[in-house]
Amino acid sequence: MEAPLIAVVTGANRGIGRAICAALVQQLPGPLVLYAASRAGASPDLDNLTIPPTVSIRPAQLSLTDQASISALSARIQNENKGCDVLINNAGIYHFQENITAAQRQETLDVNYRGTLNICQAFLPIMHKGGRIVNISSQSGQLKYFHPRLQARFLHPDLKFSELNDLVDGYLRSAEQHNATASGWPPLAYFTSKAALNSATRILARENPHLLINCCCPGWVGTSLGAQAGQPPKSVEQGARIPLRLAIGEIEQISGRYWANDSVASVGYGKVQDW
Repeated sequence: MEAPLIAVVTGANRGIGRAICAALVQQLPGPLVLYAASRAGASPDLDNLTIPPTVSIRPAQLSLTDQASISALSARIQNENKGCDVLINNAGIYHFQENITAAQRQETLDVNYRGTLNICQAFLPIMHKGGRIVNISSQSGQLKYFHPRLQARFLHPDLKFSELNDLVDGYLRSAEQHNATASGWPPLAYFTSKAALNSATRILARENPHLLINCCCPGWVGTSLGAQAGQPPKSVEQGARIPLRLAIGEIEQISGRYWANDSVASVGYGKVQDW
């Protein structure tokens, strides 16, 4: 009997996360054990799908700011399956305004960057050789929004996590002193959180050559998060295409890169892009 693919999707209860779960159920040719993780820990609504008997969907409680829940999920999957094949880090938060509180700014970095990194690090010991990690980023993390001095620091080929954390902490200090934009940072904390995630993806890939670890922009998608910036041109199903390709599709053993379409409205399956 063929061994099942063990997959984890965070933020699985709605939006792109739910669409990724649905696509995995529909498109994966072999058996699948899918851990659908969300803060509520409820199973995603896939009632409109016929679930094959080879698919097991297991709801899981997970909060990106709760290390205990991260560790518990990793331990559960190791105990139940002796490892993991695919981790899709979809969960995130977006405060679409410049004048947010210090608590909201901290939350943005703690969820989108630190929380996602904590999940990656908790799962690295249980990832099977050749496994894949997909971090959902954004075009907002592109370095064109940052001063060249900051760009060079984010892109340093030997960047260490301690240095990346110092960079993020420096942003937070500048924001608290109300001089972040004057210091070359973009006006929204979300942009910095996703640039940090892109850099973290590069470091993780460099340190774990036995895995394929990439990040991507799914495009401007019709979710409650995406709708904060206007009327999104893409459906959640279209937004799931690039993450799904990085998780189970052909990517020619590419790792540590940022994938996107040429525009946030494009419905393609993505390609490697500079960020």
